[in-house]
This record gives sequence, structure tokens and C-alpha cells, in this order.
Amino acid sequence: MSAVVEHAEPQLGAPVPGRSWRRRRVGLWLCVALALAVAVLIAVLASSKPASEVLTDSPLLGKQAPPISGRAILNGPTGGRPVQLSADRGKWVLVNFAASWCVPCQEEMPQLLLFAKQHRAAGNATILTVADDESDVGNLRRFLEERSVTWPAVDDSSAPVRWGIGQLPQSFLVDPQGLVVAVVEGQANAADLDALITKLSPSTASGS
Repeated sequence: MSAVVEHAEPQLGAPVPGRSWRRRRVGLWLCVALALAVAVLIAVLASSKPASEVLTDSPLLGKQAPPISGRAILNGPTGGRPVQLSADRGKWVLVNFAASWCVPCQEEMPQLLLFAKQHRAAGNATILTVADDESDVGNLRRFLEERSVTWPAVDDSSAPVRWGIGQLPQSFLVDPQGLVVAVVEGQANAADLDALITKLSPSTASGS
């Protein structure tokens, strides 16, 4: 008598042999791909330069600095009076666009204070802060006054457009003749700015 082998039909909803393994394998590959993507991102961020070291190109480089004119936003003897970039002709000027809500702007403030302090006695360089956000002028004034800023700060609503401002902070180094000689995207650094001024100063260039 021959044995009869019955083949049981798969029950509805029961796992099909091999299908669960294929699912696990796909999930494993997805995890590996995600881990590789994260590793690549970490490597890119680790190899990038700090914002304070990034000098960027700009159509303003080598050209006369666009005008900046508006009311002074800081309180005090000059509060509310007109401020103009052209009034600082003959000095190096760091034109710094900022907003109070900009965290990198807050983080770069110690470097701006150091730069201003180092050049206060000589009087050969200064900073001009420009409000980037018209709705933030009051908060920016409080932010600057809380840090005892003494350089001019101005509200010129058209300046960010004329200067082509994108991400904050962004600064422009203007030479004593009024030409834009460097653009810094991100946080400015006092030592880097001093090195640029030394390099670009006529006395240094002529070797005298």
C-alpha cells in the first residue's frame, strides 16, 4: 500500500516561506544605506572650514562700496541722527549685516568687539552694523547696547538689497578709498581681518 502525502494549502494570512527573509534583507540594506549617508555627511561637515575662515566671491569686489545711509539705531548723543558709510572714508570699515535673532551673529560679537578695541586707539578701522531685518531694528538696538557697542549702527532698509545679502551674518571689508576688498560669509574673525588689512595696506604692498 502506497503512502499518501497530503500537501497542506497555505492558510489565508500565513507567512509565505522566504518572504519574511526577503523583508529582513531589504530592511538590512536600508539600514546600511542610511548609515553610509550619515557617515558621508559627518565627513563633509568635519572637513569643511569654519565660517570665520571663508572668504567668498562677490560682484562687489574691487568696486566702490554701495551707499549706506539711514538713522542711527543706538541711543545716546548720536541716537536717531543720520549715519553714512561715506563719512568713514579714509578708514578701513567692516560693514556687518546682522539681526538679533541670528545665532551666528550673536556668536561673532566677541570677535567684532575685539576688532573694534584693537583699532580704537589708532583710529584706522571701524565697524558699521547694518540692520538686515526692518522689523528687528528695536531688538537689534537692545542686543548691541547690552554688549556696549560703540561703533555706528544704522537702519537702511534698501542696503541689504544693494549689497546682495543672503545668509547672515555677512560682512564686507571696505578699504580707505571706499572699495570693497573682501567679503566674509559667516562669522568674522578679528585676527583674520587684521591679517587682511596688513596684507592689503599700501605700505605693506610697497614694502615700506
